[in-house]
Amino acid sequence: MHLGVIHTIRDRAAWDSALNGAGELPSGFALLGSVTQDDASRAICIWDAPSLDDLQRMLDGMFGAASVNDCFAADPARSMNLPAPQTATAST
Repeated sequence: MHLGVIHTIRDRAAWDSALNGAGELPSGFALLGSVTQDDASRAICIWDAPSLDDLQRMLDGMFGAASVNDCFAADPARSMNLPAPQTATAST
């Protein structure tokens, strides 16, 4: 299922460290795109993930206090240019 995330970055150094050390994503998670604001205060990401709750837990574990991660389910009728989902839709 497609999910969006708005990250409010609280600690730029910790954010950069988490990104550089992220390594391989767990099975079922694919980062489709990411954009970080020029002052590194916010970022927006598009994901294909098993569920909203699974993505929220993964990101909160990955970034800790470095960012607030506001995850939301994408509405296919109001979204554009997304590839076909690779994961099965799960209840959130």
